[in-house]
Amino acid sequence: MKPELKVVLIYIAVGVFWILLSDKILLLIFGSNELEQIAYLQTVKGVFYVAMTGLLLYLLIRKYYEAMDKKVKELEVLNNKLEQKSKELENSNKDLEQFAFVISHDLQEPLRMVTSFLSQLQKKYGMQLDEKAQKYIFFAVNGAQRMKQIILDLLEFSRVGIYHENKEDIELNELLKEVKQDLRLLIAESKAKIQIEKLPILHIHRTPILQIFKNLLTNSLKYRSEDRPTQIELGVNDKADFWEFWIKDNGIGIEEEYFERIFVIFQRLFTADQYGGGTGIGLALVKKTVESYGGEISLQSKLGEGTTFFFTLPK
Repeated sequence: MKPELKVVLIYIAVGVFWILLSDKILLLIFGSNELEQIAYLQTVKGVFYVAMTGLLLYLLIRKYYEAMDKKVKELEVLNNKLEQKSKELENSNKDLEQFAFVISHDLQEPLRMVTSFLSQLQKKYGMQLDEKAQKYIFFAVNGAQRMKQIILDLLEFSRVGIYHENKEDIELNELLKEVKQDLRLLIAESKAKIQIEKLPILHIHRTPILQIFKNLLTNSLKYRSEDRPTQIELGVNDKADFWEFWIKDNGIGIEEEYFERIFVIFQRLFTADQYGGGTGIGLALVKKTVESYGGEISLQSKLGEGTTFFFTLPK
């Protein structure tokens, strides 16, 4: 039996039972023939009312269930589409991992050979080569090394969001000590003073959060001003549902028209030999990583005064 019909039959049965019972009670109390006729008419009227409201209730419930059935079918269609997209995404991730393997192995091997043979050429025949030939070898080796770094950066960029490590509780202040240790030569070279506030503990993958802070600190150290001592501050704002981290420096700053461009992969505002070089992938990697956790990244900057980067991560 359909649910809507079952509800209506129960409603009618209870209604009729109550009408008959109330009439019997009235007859027992008064015991009049006139009252019996009135009770009979009330019974007929009551039964008619119950039947009509029951019909109306049936129509309303049937309409409700029809709408529910429609929604359920639509939901099943959406679930099937979602499952299909999930399988496509899974296959895409497998293809991406295969692509990353090709990059990490097959494309790097020829570069290693080029660099190795050029180095051997310079070592064995260096005395026989003139200055121009030496310069050509230097440019070739340097180009091969830069290409290798670009390949490694592309590999890292392609793997954002694909984490094989488990999430863990990360004490960010301890993590920043590790980042500063990795950047100790650049910090010493720039004579930078870095102030770090008390930061929270995040339950997150270790490698990507380390890369975020390392890339942003590297950016502040590289694009420092030569007119004043380098100062970098790092802190956090406690919001309702997320943490808002910020890294502030007193470096060269960025013009507002370039605020979006700096987050585009391989987009550089300076040539490769300025401000310590690089491939132009660092901030693009940070943006993609932050967004993979559902966060956002932005900046405030004034040319010649410095830059503050903001990024959010869920609690």
